[in-house]
Amino acid sequence: MMENKNIPKFVETFFKACEIDEKLNRYAFFLIRYDGVVLYHNNSQVSSQSNKSSIGALLGGIWQAAKALAEFIPNEEKADGYRLSFDTTSQGVYIIPLSLKSEELYLGLIYHDEVNPGFIKNKMRDIAVNLSGFLEEGLKNSSEKNRGSKKEENHYLFGDISDSEMDRLFAFAKN
Repeated sequence: MMENKNIPKFVETFFKACEIDEKLNRYAFFLIRYDGVVLYHNNSQVSSQSNKSSIGALLGGIWQAAKALAEFIPNEEKADGYRLSFDTTSQGVYIIPLSLKSEELYLGLIYHDEVNPGFIKNKMRDIAVNLSGFLEEGLKNSSEKNRGSKKEENHYLFGDISDSEMDRLFAFAKN
């Protein structure tokens, strides 16, 4: 379950603000939650909702399966640096986890007819790092603003009332 409903808005803002390389933007890339729900996709070739949902579910499932298999690796290190690539020299699927404290998100790319897949994978890693930082900052600011507005509501509601004002307010009860 998504803890913060603002994530899709922040993601949309991020992708509108940054210049995605034309070479990368011609392929379909997705931002998905751990459960396969698509939070963002860039490509109009995946126009129908069912295709988008199917791709999201499949990308999430692939990652979850790979993550489960990785638990059999006898290794003491944390698995933060993992990424998944299923490809040939010119086409494939590439999935990168985003480093967020509050959510488990993945950036997935489906590419084809690519001369230099290493280049687009490197671009995806850069996007993942930048998007992670952008989301963490946005979520932090959003939660601070929410906490601040709740404090202000309480502050203004009862903060400046003196005893004499309270006496005058409830004077009708004495009669």
